[in-house]
Amino acid sequence: MPTNTNGVPVKYIGREDPFYDRLYGSNLPFVPGQVRVITDLDLVAKFLRHDDCFEKAVREPVGPAPAPAPTPARPPVAPTGDGDSGDSNASRQASDAPTGDVAQNKDESAQQPEDDTQDRLEAAKKLEDDQKLAEQNRLDLVQTLDSMDKDALQDFGVTKFSQKVPKNLSVENMRARIVEMIDQYGVP
Repeated sequence: MPTNTNGVPVKYIGREDPFYDRLYGSNLPFVPGQVRVITDLDLVAKFLRHDDCFEKAVREPVGPAPAPAPTPARPPVAPTGDGDSGDSNASRQASDAPTGDVAQNKDESAQQPEDDTQDRLEAAKKLEDDQKLAEQNRLDLVQTLDSMDKDALQDFGVTKFSQKVPKNLSVENMRARIVEMIDQYGVP
């Protein structure tokens, strides 16, 4: 998946491995040294306030990796004279092996996790929206209870929660019991 170029790269430099952002509600996981491109500028500003944990990273160009510098040609290996061609093949194969720089570049690219920042931010936003909707539904139901009398409150408790609320309580106490049931069992 290509990285998103329309954001600010933020690098995690903290000690915690892995670190999960729970303060700002993004639920983004970070490992030390990981760079995430974040498009939400408010979130970027919040992260960068904590200069002991985050820093603005340098954006790397998106494109093919530059080819490694050619290695100087080695002089051909002269046969040792014992007539065994296995040694010359082994030395030729050793010279054809990739240098440490190329192997190190492959290891670095394998260690970089895929940038799933946008997907995680969208999931966190959806979770926050769902929580707000559930809270709004609860508040709407509690507001509906404010207009009910004793008989309606008792019927509501029996039909929705299968529990009878005593009528000898005051209307406010009956409402409080129904609200406790809503909090305990959820919105019916």
